Amino acid sequence: MLDFHKLSADYQQALLRQIVPFWLKHSRDEQCGGYFDYLTDTGQVIEGDKFVTTQAQQVWAFAWLYNKFDGQPAWLEHARHGAVFLSQFAQNETLKAYGQLDRRGRSVAPSNDCLADCSLVMAYAQLYRATKDDEWAMLAKQTFSTLFQHWTDARTEQAQIVGGFRHYCHLSEPVLLFKTLLEIQSLLDEETWKENIETVLNVLLREFLDRRTDTLREHVLPEGSFFNTPDGRRLNVGLTFQAIGFLLDLCAESGNRKLAMQATTWSLRMCELAWSESTLGLNQYVDLKNQPLIFPEWSQKWAWVQVEAISTLAKSYFQTRHPECPKWIKRIHDFTFQYFPDPKHAGWHVAVGQNNQPLLAAKAIAPIGCFSLIRCLAETAQTLTKCAQLQPVGRHIRVN
Repeated sequence: MLDFHKLSADYQQALLRQIVPFWLKHSRDEQCGGYFDYLTDTGQVIEGDKFVTTQAQQVWAFAWLYNKFDGQPAWLEHARHGAVFLSQFAQNETLKAYGQLDRRGRSVAPSNDCLADCSLVMAYAQLYRATKDDEWAMLAKQTFSTLFQHWTDARTEQAQIVGGFRHYCHLSEPVLLFKTLLEIQSLLDEETWKENIETVLNVLLREFLDRRTDTLREHVLPEGSFFNTPDGRRLNVGLTFQAIGFLLDLCAESGNRKLAMQATTWSLRMCELAWSESTLGLNQYVDLKNQPLIFPEWSQKWAWVQVEAISTLAKSYFQTRHPECPKWIKRIHDFTFQYFPDPKHAGWHVAVGQNNQPLLAAKAIAPIGCFSLIRCLAETAQTLTKCAQLQPVGRHIRVN
């Protein structure tokens, strides 16, 4: 039986008693600003650089949590702390984001994609929503304008290249750009926003989506061409669920039930492909043609992958009432809550191996920070509460 009220409470408790306290207590760099991207399982700092994408996503997560969940002042202050550091050091004079900074904020590596820029726009937009400080709105709009033009120019250039080396596109770029557009909608004029969201949506649905198999490919050639190599066949499970979850956010706002039903089909298909019957949990990668995977880490189970799946399935069920969603929610939930929460210390393990024991003595690594954990646990708690309201009082969903 699936009790949505109880499940919602489980996610809220995990968020507020395990995840948020760990990051609030351990991640903040009081001396140099920003956050520590590497933390041990007990919260000790592992020395390393600061990744702009991970830093900005932590700003976004705590500002978003403040705006959407409970409005705790400590969350807003934590977000502001990181945003001030980023606004000082994370971009060059044209507002193009760097990829990595050292602890003091000096740039040490460029950004080779749009992920850092997207994450900065999202962070600034959420902080503006929380503070109503026009400085953050201005930074968000200016950074977005630069980023979107750079992205479209790069796509045009790639499409025009004939011969030479293979150039491929990665799913993470349109996925995070799509989320960025959802975040910045209120700061753009309606015509510009609609035009941009349509452009990115077309990239996702016409270039990355393989309609024969109802899957989103991780790598494609310019304009969506397939290349039959291990990279070209690889499906990134967590990134797929993240993409579908963001699409469902748009469906919830626009009332596009047809797309919601299609997206739900894609999420259920990925569950079937990625679930491990032998060790349980969702694997990290799948081969589109079911050929042997050459990636040693393919069968590792990552916390962010599991929670992205659960959040997406909860949204899918709320919007479509598909009867298969509760079954997969329960299956993935049971595995996740058995193996990832740390019974001794705050926080969750990053990943588990084949024996379902913690893979790393760390709870924070770059580029995987708290973005998925905080967002997905909070979203799932809220969505499951809404699902419970669909049920007659005292009735639970039966799952087989």
